[in-house]
Amino acid sequence: MARQQGNISAKKVSTAKKIDPAPSQLNNTAEMRDWYQKNKKNIENYAAAMEGAKSLRDITKTSTKAVTAYSKDSLRTYLQNIGSNEKNLRNLSRYLYYRCHAYYRLIAYNANMFCLDARSVIPEYDMVAGVDTNAMLSSYQDTLNVLDKLNLQYEFLKAYTICFREDVFYGCAYYDEIGMFILPLDPDYCKISGIYNTGDFAFAMDMSYFRSRQTMLELWGEPFQSMYRAYESDTTNGKWQPMPDEYAICLKARAEDWETVVPPFSGLLSGIINLIDLDDLQAIADAQDIYKMIWLELETITGSEDPDDWKVNPDIVIEYFNRMINECLPDYTSAAIVPGKLDQISFNNDKATDTNKIAKATETLFNSSGGAQILNSATISGITAFGAAIRADTELAISMLLPQTQGWVNRFLTYWVSNPAKVKFFEVSAYTKDEFKKELLEGAQNGLPTALAYNTLNQFSEKETLALNVLEQQVLGISNLFVPLQTSYTQSGSSDTGGAPTKDSTEITDDGEASKDKADKAK
Repeated sequence: MARQQGNISAKKVSTAKKIDPAPSQLNNTAEMRDWYQKNKKNIENYAAAMEGAKSLRDITKTSTKAVTAYSKDSLRTYLQNIGSNEKNLRNLSRYLYYRCHAYYRLIAYNANMFCLDARSVIPEYDMVAGVDTNAMLSSYQDTLNVLDKLNLQYEFLKAYTICFREDVFYGCAYYDEIGMFILPLDPDYCKISGIYNTGDFAFAMDMSYFRSRQTMLELWGEPFQSMYRAYESDTTNGKWQPMPDEYAICLKARAEDWETVVPPFSGLLSGIINLIDLDDLQAIADAQDIYKMIWLELETITGSEDPDDWKVNPDIVIEYFNRMINECLPDYTSAAIVPGKLDQISFNNDKATDTNKIAKATETLFNSSGGAQILNSATISGITAFGAAIRADTELAISMLLPQTQGWVNRFLTYWVSNPAKVKFFEVSAYTKDEFKKELLEGAQNGLPTALAYNTLNQFSEKETLALNVLEQQVLGISNLFVPLQTSYTQSGSSDTGGAPTKDSTEITDDGEASKDKADKAK
């Protein structure tokens, strides 16, 4: 059940939202009719939801997503009052995400830390009552069937990217027998309303969002249509509708404070703006480096007292000058007419900045983010220090969001599996999983039940591992077809089945004498 926080109430968690299986043997139409009537609501809702997920917008209509530019002065104003500038800080972070490649890499680096295939699926076990083997196998298989359809690694990458960019992700999870799709929702119209006992957040959505988006409402289907009807029936009190539990997914990067929403890297935004300014200055300097200006002087006759006593008729000079600027001058070269001789000026010794400043600013940005040495490979030195930095980055990235992810997955399974097994995700990243695999392998060699978990780190799910094992051992008999080669390290000297020959008692030495004869002479 979601614990209430704030003025917006979170909907209670349903006990079982899954569609009951159809009777295996239908003796009469009455049984089929009863089954359909019992599950009709869920069938219609989820079918409509998946239809909406396939059609997200009307492609015949043009929509524009504006990204506004910001400055350091704007940032200072927002940070002085974070609570009332949630939307402004979010939009600033979005702008820098699209504008600055270093910021994009920093967010992608943290979002890609998660390895949701590194997991263990654990059925319920009662040490007192014992185990019902069939019930445990059924729970395990049903759980794995759902997990294999969720495509967690890809779908949650969208959520993690938004969390590191904006702090909170609000989404609607559509699921059916084909798979799952998570639809990101506009955070300007969503608010955290509570927290489930599994650790993930509940949220509500402002239904006025659809007042000017009726086409989108029709395409998205359930649960938004039901929520919007509830809003229309009570526009005064029904503006904020709780997202139904079976659809709701909400993760927060700064989970310690559910009420304050601020981009996780807000302390770096000023440095990121500086980096963009340096990049712009470098573009100006590069243009100046190749820029030239040519001027044509109109000379006067020496000794003449008339200041307009020109050596050449100005009309003729202007005619040739116009031909020069229209037909001869390349880009980044301009021209002017002055009283005097033809000359030029270059700006290549007047650079506004240099690439070393940009490189230094980029290095400072990555180091200030908590390490991230791998994003600035030129500074990597020492395997031990590098490994420690990666472990620190991993812990910083996943410590808040991974427990919320685990909570959501286990809560979601209760809607689709009658007796689900527990899913446990390991706190490893793409950079630390090889080391963790060695620990699991050592555990398996010592008789601990880590074999299935070990192969998930090889990107094989539990069902895939079991299926391949049956295929290789029972169906194809690969262990009998492929016999490892035997060597002197794997057989005794009396074996005649192959391998290196055993040493003879009369082994020849380097000086050509038999070792036995050499021993006799010594006597």
